[in-house]
Amino acid sequence: MKFFHVLARISIFIGLTACNRLSNDPAATYIYQLPEQFSDGWSVASLKSQQVDPKPIEDLTNQILREQYHNIHSLLIVRNGKLVYENYFNGYTQAIPENIYSATKSITSLLVGIALDKHLINRIEDKVLDYFPQYADLPNLTTAKKQLTIRDLLTMSSGLECNDDDPQSPGNESTMYHSSDWVHYTLSLPMKADPGTLTAYCTGGVAVLGGILERATGQTIDEFAQASLWTPLGIQSIRWDRMPTGQVNTSGRMFIRPRDMAKLGQLVLNQGKWQGQQVVSADWVRESTRQQVVLRDQEYGYLWWRRSFLMDGKTVPAYYASGNGGQYIVVIPSENMVVVSTAGNLNSAFTAQVFGMIRFGILPALL
Repeated sequence: MKFFHVLARISIFIGLTACNRLSNDPAATYIYQLPEQFSDGWSVASLKSQQVDPKPIEDLTNQILREQYHNIHSLLIVRNGKLVYENYFNGYTQAIPENIYSATKSITSLLVGIALDKHLINRIEDKVLDYFPQYADLPNLTTAKKQLTIRDLLTMSSGLECNDDDPQSPGNESTMYHSSDWVHYTLSLPMKADPGTLTAYCTGGVAVLGGILERATGQTIDEFAQASLWTPLGIQSIRWDRMPTGQVNTSGRMFIRPRDMAKLGQLVLNQGKWQGQQVVSADWVRESTRQQVVLRDQEYGYLWWRRSFLMDGKTVPAYYASGNGGQYIVVIPSENMVVVSTAGNLNSAFTAQVFGMIRFGILPALL
């Protein structure tokens, strides 16, 4: 008898979960609807008014609903500065902030650019260790380490024994997370190569950039970002993960709404402007989104990735912020477009589905 009571409770739970999903998700057979207009700074417009054919976008939405694209949480499209498409799936809504994991790194790049614009950081060729005089007794302090620059951290070419793709690397993020001070831990690592000569994906290096920002600005990351980025863009309710020292984790785990992710993409698309205000310099945007190095066999700027789509024999370049599980801000300059997607596919082959959605669903819809 007890078994049937448990089974009944499970059935009720599943039923309630299904009802919740149905109440939030688009209809099973989707017909295009204009995004909602809120007082959050976005102007909405129809797909057709911005030269986008609704039919391929409806087909794409139905593919997401049928799980042909797996475990997608959100998909937003901005064209010509207008929010033209917005949908949430699997029970998610526009009000739910998403953990964007390493896409946070690209936002850290924007903060570094703003600090440079304000002359709080002199130049990206500044030596990293100059910002940490308290670490005069660092282990493995070699001549090469003393030459490490901010630029080397921005391009993942620090030369430190720090490689998240190698579980045996002493600077692997999983190992760093066990330390009490991620900045000190990373800067204490041995050198594998001279700075600027070898790329390796190193989360610890972006944590160090957070330490540099705090030293340079005299503010916490929260305070500096609020005044210099969130307030100008009208972004609210940002939640940051913390390092063991209590400092903001500038290398990952920022919680932010997809609509606000799209604002950051539009800021970069507009060469650092949001609604006419220059938030970060156009020079910084150009430098941070052009190819600086090759990382993981991909073009990489200053904490921004680059790739191209091939459409009808035409190359369509894009740059993007990327986070584990499928968190993306994709900027496509030639089409005056930003695409945002969030998903729940951590450490999965499904992480990069957004590129399939763009190549086979969104770009073919452009009129």
